[in-house]
Amino acid sequence: MSKLNAEQRKARDNERFSQRVDERRVKGEDVVAYALANDKAYKFLTKSEKYSFKERQAALGEAAQQNSQLKHQQELAKIEEGFFEDEEPQNT
Repeated sequence: MSKLNAEQRKARDNERFSQRVDERRVKGEDVVAYALANDKAYKFLTKSEKYSFKERQAALGEAAQQNSQLKHQQELAKIEEGFFEDEEPQNT
């Protein structure tokens, strides 16, 4: 196989992703989930699928943000707990 230039590689990759999305759609699989995992597949989604993609992406972003805030609060609670333990007066 001869070496492909950038334009040919891009065309080949686009064709492959288009085929993969179509195959998944025919099989009844979740093409939006596939597009969430592979950003290159996004441009081969239908309008309604793109809308669903954006909704799911926003939901995933919100969930990640909430998870991050929860971890931050837990770390802060551990630090405060350790700080107050160090400040307790010692009876000698």
